[in-house]
Amino acid sequence: MARKIVMFLTLFLLALTSGAAFVIWLDFNPSGLSPTFYAEKWQHAIRVFMIPLNTVAILSVLFTIAAPFLSRRDRSSFYLLLGASVCVIAATLITFFGSVPIINQITTWSVNSPPSNWMEVAEKWQRFQTLRTILQTGALAFVILSTLVHRDVSRQKESGKTAEA
Repeated sequence: MARKIVMFLTLFLLALTSGAAFVIWLDFNPSGLSPTFYAEKWQHAIRVFMIPLNTVAILSVLFTIAAPFLSRRDRSSFYLLLGASVCVIAATLITFFGSVPIINQITTWSVNSPPSNWMEVAEKWQRFQTLRTILQTGALAFVILSTLVHRDVSRQKESGKTAEA
């Protein structure tokens, strides 16, 4: 039962964080935006997103890392969940060491006159976000696959028991 709860929460939270990463990647693409709009948009997002999104992201990482331990007897699921864990850990490291310093920099910008190098900063953030989105989506795919593989293994075991009886 514990495995089912952890897997549900892992899948649910990863779906939320992957979806958020994808939408943010699309929406915060600096192409075609004015410097003032980009700065204002970011500063608003920082106020609105940061606490709820960070909470979901932290929980997502914790449940994703816990999932392989609860699936260690099912080798296929275990390795897929281990892959998901590697992806979320890598995404977290990119967030802390790549994205967060840039976001902290953007919070200091004047909305009315962003720095002249704003596009360079925005494009650097976009590259980090691209990697994070790929990793988050990869983690979600690994968890979905592990759920499908686990279900197939469970069915095979059940049909084997039925055939033996």
